[in-house]
Amino acid sequence: MTKDIFSKLFRWQPSWSTLIAATTGVIVIALSAAMIPAKDIPWLSIFLRDIAMVILAGILFPLMYIFRTENDFTDFGLSFKKWYIYLPINLVLGTLLFFMFLSENPLPTDFRLSAPVFWRAVYIMLTGVFEVVFFYSFQRTLFERAFGIVPAIVLTAIFYAFHHVGFQPEFGKLIFVGLMYATIFRLGNSALLIYPFFWGVGACYDVLVQSQVVSEIAYPEVRALLLVTLIPVAVIAARTITSHKAI
Repeated sequence: MTKDIFSKLFRWQPSWSTLIAATTGVIVIALSAAMIPAKDIPWLSIFLRDIAMVILAGILFPLMYIFRTENDFTDFGLSFKKWYIYLPINLVLGTLLFFMFLSENPLPTDFRLSAPVFWRAVYIMLTGVFEVVFFYSFQRTLFERAFGIVPAIVLTAIFYAFHHVGFQPEFGKLIFVGLMYATIFRLGNSALLIYPFFWGVGACYDVLVQSQVVSEIAYPEVRALLLVTLIPVAVIAARTITSHKAI
């Protein structure tokens, strides 16, 4: 029994899927790094972040992989299984996190829930779909199959942190955040344990209130509408592209 538990926590069974997870992670980090020299060219930054990173590498490709390999989406934590348990836990965690933020770093006196703040929050929540699908579902699952639960969580947190290189280079803090979200996700192997409440509170409060180095979100209204249109398109495209051919 002890051996079985240890084999779940740590193992060495790398495969081509492991290489795929690592390579796509490097691509996502490279796209983020490319945003640094493009910071004064808004349209290029938007393409790199929203189209190439979020939609193509972060949502379309992982879903294509799952469809083509005929994996069960439940194995990747992408299902509504036990939603009646996980969503309330998610809400409680999000509420606790919100009050912790308020006690440690209260809202500025001039903070207002204005239209620009609303659209930035909507944009942040939509990019969260990418982070949950790519890092905590796709990458973490493939790394766990290769190396076990613990290394998978650590590797996922590192990739998650360094994918912020182009717009929020706070790697120490973000590795901790990645470890937290990956661990909670894995406890029930469900995205519903962290998204939308727990992840949403953490990301929105950090970007809109706490962080001193995060890049300004340019044209949040346009980008939010772009993502809310393209995310369903990516899901449909992944199913359509893979409907006749296995990977």
